[in-house]
Amino acid sequence: MGLAEIQEQFAKTVQKNVAVVDDPKSFRVAQTLATGNARMTPVDQLDVYREQFFLRHIGSLREDFPTLERLLGAKKFEALCVAYLKAMPPASFALRDASDRMADFVASTAPYSEDRLLADCAKVEWAFIEAFDAADAPPLDPSTIASIDEDAWDRARLVFHPSLRFLDLGHAAQVFRSAVRNGETPARPEAKPIHVATFRSTGSLRWVEVEPAAFALLTALSNGAMLGVAGEEAAKIDADVGEKIGGWFQMWSANGWISRVIVD
Repeated sequence: MGLAEIQEQFAKTVQKNVAVVDDPKSFRVAQTLATGNARMTPVDQLDVYREQFFLRHIGSLREDFPTLERLLGAKKFEALCVAYLKAMPPASFALRDASDRMADFVASTAPYSEDRLLADCAKVEWAFIEAFDAADAPPLDPSTIASIDEDAWDRARLVFHPSLRFLDLGHAAQVFRSAVRNGETPARPEAKPIHVATFRSTGSLRWVEVEPAAFALLTALSNGAMLGVAGEEAAKIDADVGEKIGGWFQMWSANGWISRVIVD
């Protein structure tokens, strides 16, 4: 076998949640890839790597998703991790990246998809992981605002801080997360629609609840819409957007959400 084939066979084998000795194909791979020694057979050698794969990745997922473990319990959470790793094996060498598809997995895979709180918690956890690792950006230069003509604002586009994420949730999962990570034993949050922005500010991870019209405006702007177009969409939710947008803009700027304003 060439190197690429060896690596592929090794990767597939260590990602199986069954002992090498109990899987005929893995057993044959072990005889081919490992040499054995006075202490360990080829099967035992390969099984060490297989066990370490699950120990390391489940340990990493446990650190990233304590809310899921709290909701499911330790055994069911471990079963979730095994199912997730089997369905969505890591595509990166970084353990951090192993968590990037957990929210999609629990939202689309039974029985986890039957409880939206699981997906909400996974979304919030991953948003904070991204916020922690995101690049930084300079705050908005006030002189930029002053230089924009009033008639040009409809054509303005906002560039947001790289850590900012907008979450459409069915539970206050961000409150539940904070309590769990503080060592508390919170009650399960009630189901209710909520819009949340997560971000990093002065080195701390934060969240802010956002009202529906502001959320619609923010998500449209984050997708590249001009302010005039985004404002029209938000006005479908709240006719008073024109009166509120000034206060929203001040709050967003104070929280460091806006990095630049670009006028086409």
